[in-house]
Amino acid sequence: MSRNSFTWRAFISTALTLSFFVMMLSGLVLFVSPPGRVANWSGWQMLGLTKRAWQNQHIVFGFAFMILSIFHLFVINWKAFLSYLIAKASRGLSHPTEIITAITLFVVLATGTLFHVAPFEQLIVLGERLSGSWETARSSSPPVPHAETLTLEELGGLPQVASTGAELVKKFQAAGVKVRDSRQTLQQIASDNGMEVQRLYRLIVTERSSARFSEKTGWANKTLREAADSAGVTPLALQQALKQQGIEATPDELLRDIAQRHGIRASGLLRKIETITEKR
Repeated sequence: MSRNSFTWRAFISTALTLSFFVMMLSGLVLFVSPPGRVANWSGWQMLGLTKRAWQNQHIVFGFAFMILSIFHLFVINWKAFLSYLIAKASRGLSHPTEIITAITLFVVLATGTLFHVAPFEQLIVLGERLSGSWETARSSSPPVPHAETLTLEELGGLPQVASTGAELVKKFQAAGVKVRDSRQTLQQIASDNGMEVQRLYRLIVTERSSARFSEKTGWANKTLREAADSAGVTPLALQQALKQQGIEATPDELLRDIAQRHGIRASGLLRKIETITEKR
């Protein structure tokens, strides 16, 4: 065989090794990465790649590893593999203990993970803690989950923004941000301008002082409309924000009655309203 001839065995072995390395690295990065809503909002990156880019790498190289493995087993080494199967079938299983142990390990890993058994549950919890540690900075959290996917029209309906889509377009244009119309999402605008979604949001959010709602000041006996007026948001915007959290209410309903109807304490409802309307 010529020294310069292409060797499929060497190619497959090298490609499998590289694919395994990328899968291992991307798996570790995704294990410690922040939740998608935080990563997309804050523009999180590691080694120059976003979380979405790492996910794409992990998926593509995972498929590459699978295809290369099949090719390696059934094309390059099919004779050796076939001979092995024939030999095992004729002589019977020569290593039953090892095979049973491997199958047992597989079952333990699968069922232990499925039913949250130690130590597998601790490993999952560790990943969640590492992922959640990226949310310690309050500024890294979006106003609602996946706010980057909202259009400017939808974003304007949030209590923290309370503007029309056209008004948001004007704010962006005044700040030198390229934007076509109010049907664009924050993520699209950020991509077009090479900016972080979080930074874009700061350009348009209306800062307000905290309403500091509490039972001691009698807020439980006031209406949702009064709470919205005090916070500087529209009753409809506050109503929609509460609805996203599973709380149905009408503008002229007392906050105390809303809380009672949903089986929560008035203080809990007031904290939710304060969180929704507080300065970001």
